[in-house]
Amino acid sequence: MERAAGRPDPAEPPLPPFPWPPDAGEPVLEAWGRTWHGAALEPRRFFASLPHDGSLGAAILFYLSIGIPVAGSQLFWRMLGIGGMPGDGAATGWSPLTDFLASPLVLLVAIFLAAGVTHVLLLIVGGAGGRFGVTARVFAYAYAPQLLGIVPAIGSSVGFVWMVVVAIAGIREAHRTTRWKAAAAILIPLGIGLIFVVIAAFMAMAGGLLHLPL
Repeated sequence: MERAAGRPDPAEPPLPPFPWPPDAGEPVLEAWGRTWHGAALEPRRFFASLPHDGSLGAAILFYLSIGIPVAGSQLFWRMLGIGGMPGDGAATGWSPLTDFLASPLVLLVAIFLAAGVTHVLLLIVGGAGGRFGVTARVFAYAYAPQLLGIVPAIGSSVGFVWMVVVAIAGIREAHRTTRWKAAAAILIPLGIGLIFVVIAAFMAMAGGLLHLPL
């Protein structure tokens, strides 16, 4: 039988205090490292301890502390002519420098859009055990695996898949819901988005073929 989400197993040690934002006097890098480790490698316990009334600003700061350096690393690789895989920003048509300068705004729009769509679906399937802020904070911390984006070419793709797995676990634990409701709220919009990407790629390919000389 599946353990009820958010309820501690009596056989397990009690959940540790949530590590972010840092406590007074605690080194920021130490707290950041514990937060990354918990979100990426122990998501069930990490998100089970996520306080519902925690700081959204602190979560967004953690999110940007990963997203902006990753964008900087992608700028570096693209300037060297390395990269170009989906998710590294090369598909926007902008210059590498413009991609980097716009990355904070793009990251903020992306997280609130993704969290908004997911939260609406959670409400539809009856899986929302908290407010929108809980969903947004789950997405912010679930972004931890995207640190792999500093690795050119494949890093963003591997990090994205890892991030989706973490996000499903995070939504399940933070909202005290079931695995299938959490998965549905995340995978349905993701699947629809991928369908549109495939259609757009097909149309672009077809348009290119129409312009080939006979």
